[in-house]
Amino acid sequence: MTGDVQEAEDLTQETLFRVFESLGRFDPGLSFAPWVFGIAAHVCRDWLRRQGRRCESPSEAVEQAHTTATPRDEAGANEERERVLRAVRRLPRKYREVIVLHYLEEMGYDEVAASLGIRPEAARRRALRAREMLRDYLGGGESA
Repeated sequence: MTGDVQEAEDLTQETLFRVFESLGRFDPGLSFAPWVFGIAAHVCRDWLRRQGRRCESPSEAVEQAHTTATPRDEAGANEERERVLRAVRRLPRKYREVIVLHYLEEMGYDEVAASLGIRPEAARRRALRAREMLRDYLGGGESA
């Protein structure tokens, strides 16, 4: 979400600190991962507000996705991955968050919703709208 590895590491430390501070308020009846992702999302938003900027890109780990193809195939895949990541970066934050959590972090809509403090239906609607926007950004705006 920050577009900067060092900043992401700093925000990860801040997230872990806040998780530790808040453990007494965690409801054991809930899933732990969405709760932690929710704290991480708040830490990122706070940092972005302090910086006076918007999220630039998904985590570098996503950008470093690997492939076992030939060098030529790998170059083409890297170009396509960069093209998709540029399109994801263009999404407004509320849509980008859902795409990152659902598709890149492989969370279900219930977990995405819990992480972002929204209803699962809202998470699904945001994902649908985000996919429509990505299709337009990537040049596939015609109906499928």
